[in-house]
Amino acid sequence: MSTPLAQYLTNTLGYIRREDGNGFRNCITISPGPSEGTLRAYFPDPSEFDLYPLPEKFRSVIKSYLKLMKSVYILNDVDASFNDINDMMSSLNRAADTQTNWINPALINASTELISVYQVKQKTKPDEKQGESLDIMEMSGMSNSSSSSLEKLASTVNNSFKLSLNDKNPDIRQSKRSDIYFFLGNLIKIYFKLGKLELAKSVEKALKGTRFELPPLNGPIRTKKYAVTYLYYSALLSLDDSDFISTESKLVKAMDIINLYNEPNLIIKQTEKILMILIPLRLYNSKILPHNDIWIRFPNLKYIYKDTLFKAIHRGDLKSFDIYQKKFQLIFLKRHLYLLIENLKSLCYLQLIKKTSLIVTELNKGNTSHIIPLSAYQVALEFSTRHVLNNGSYALPSSTGVTEGGFSHHLDAVECILANLIYTEKIKGYVSHGNKCIVLSKTNAFPNQQ
Repeated sequence: MSTPLAQYLTNTLGYIRREDGNGFRNCITISPGPSEGTLRAYFPDPSEFDLYPLPEKFRSVIKSYLKLMKSVYILNDVDASFNDINDMMSSLNRAADTQTNWINPALINASTELISVYQVKQKTKPDEKQGESLDIMEMSGMSNSSSSSLEKLASTVNNSFKLSLNDKNPDIRQSKRSDIYFFLGNLIKIYFKLGKLELAKSVEKALKGTRFELPPLNGPIRTKKYAVTYLYYSALLSLDDSDFISTESKLVKAMDIINLYNEPNLIIKQTEKILMILIPLRLYNSKILPHNDIWIRFPNLKYIYKDTLFKAIHRGDLKSFDIYQKKFQLIFLKRHLYLLIENLKSLCYLQLIKKTSLIVTELNKGNTSHIIPLSAYQVALEFSTRHVLNNGSYALPSSTGVTEGGFSHHLDAVECILANLIYTEKIKGYVSHGNKCIVLSKTNAFPNQQ
C-alpha cells in the first residue's frame, strides 16, 4: 500500500518530469497549508531507495525540504529553520543549473521564503555581530558557517542571481534570465543592508556586461515589481557617486513602470520613497518643482521639502536652510540624500546672489550697473546666515564670531562662492580679484537652468 511519503515523492517526480513549475513549487514550500504542512513534517526520513526515482540533483532538495518541515512544524526552531531552508535553496540552485525556466517559480518562492525566515529570525534572535564581510571571507578562505545569517542569505541569493544571469539559452522565453530582476533586486537590497556597496556595484557591472538578452524592465507584473527595486537601489549607487543625471534617469524609469500599475494605491509607499529622492534631484538638475497635487498626495514630502528647504532656497535664506538640513539630517543620511541636499545649498546661494545683484543694479543704473562689488554680497551673506526674527521682522544679532571688518564672511569666501556658481554655469560673468567685484554678463547673467 502506498504511504503518504511515497505518494508525495510520486507527485514530486511527476511535476519534475512534466516541468510543471507551479506544481513543483508547491512540493517544496513551507506553507502548503496547515494540514499538509503538518503531514509532511511527520514523514519518516526518506531512504536512498525512496529517493532513487527522482533525478539525482533533486534528491538533496527533497531531503533538505523534509528536514526543514520538521524544524518549522515540530521543533519550531527558527535558527534550524533558517539553516535548513538555506541548505534547501543551495541544493535547488544546483538542481536548477541544468533546467530551463520552468523551475523559476520554485526558485522564486524558495528565495522569498528564505528571506521571510531570515526576517523572522532577526526579530526573535538578531545576529550578535555581522561577522566578516563576504569579500574578506572569500579572500581569507574562511568558512561561510562563521558568517552572519545575512551574509549567508546574500551568498545564496547571489548564487541564484548568477544561475539566472549565466543561463546561455538564447531564447529568453525559456531562459532563467526571464526572472533575473527578482534575484537582482533582492541581492542589491541585501548588499545595501550589509553596507557592501562595492558588491552591489559589481553585481550591476556583471548585469551590464552580459552578452545575452535580458527581459524588458516593464515586463510582467512579477518583473515590474523587482525591476523597480533594482532601479531604486541602482539609483542610490549613482547618487552616492554624485552622478545626479544618471540617478534621475533611473528613478524616472522606475516611476514610468509604477505608473503602469492599475491600482496606484498599492504602491503608494514605493512611490513616496522614489519621490523622496527625485523631487530634490529634479530641482537641482533642472530647477523643476513638482505639481501641487504631489504635495497633496504626499504630505510628508511637503513638510520636508516645500514648507522648509525649498522655501529657504526661494528666499535665499541660508540660515533657515541650515536649520532644516540639520533637522532632517537623519532622514537624508538614511536615504543617501545628504550630498544632494548639500549641493542644493548652491541654489540657495544663487537666489541670494541674484536678489542682491538686482537690488544693486536698480540702485546703480547706468553703463556699469552690471559690475557688482563683492562687499554687497558680503553684506547679503552676513544677513542671510546670521539673521534673527524679532516681532515679525528680521534683524542681525550681536557681532559674536565676526571677522576683522565686522563680517563673518571674508571676501575670499565670497569670491569662492561666486566662482563655483560661474563654473557650474549658474551665473554668466567673471570675478575681478584686483577690483574686488564681479562683472556680470549684460545679457542673461542668470540663465534659466531648465
